[in-house]
Amino acid sequence: MPDGKAKQYLAEYLELWHVTDAAYSKLLKRWNLSLNALWVINLLHRHPEGVEPAVIAELTHTLRQTVTVVLNDLEERGCLYREPNLTDRRRKRIRLTPAGRKFCGEVLETVGRIELDCIAEMNEEEQQQLICLSRRFCANLARAVEAE
Repeated sequence: MPDGKAKQYLAEYLELWHVTDAAYSKLLKRWNLSLNALWVINLLHRHPEGVEPAVIAELTHTLRQTVTVVLNDLEERGCLYREPNLTDRRRKRIRLTPAGRKFCGEVLETVGRIELDCIAEMNEEEQQQLICLSRRFCANLARAVEAE
């Protein structure tokens, strides 16, 4: 059973997650995007050949229903299209339109610049500690969830 200090540290860490999410959400309001949409457009931008929705959900660690909502919104904006599979009509490949590629590039460049500026305020040792400890917590959490 965790002691009082561990509970306090966990509460502080989780509060930082919420603050981080809120900061991203505030920034993404500029483009009327959600944090889930950011993960999706980042993936699509890195894969110009297109990606199936199930793969998007898997690689972004997002529920399939949430991915569908994000894709529908981006399609309505003219940012992407669903390319049919010639052998299986149920399967689609999601690809960015030229306008979508430009839009996503603008969003990702702005977000990436801000993120890089923020992490650059830490020295290399602090950056490594951030990654190492975050990775360790995530691995512990994933293992505990699987065991539950």
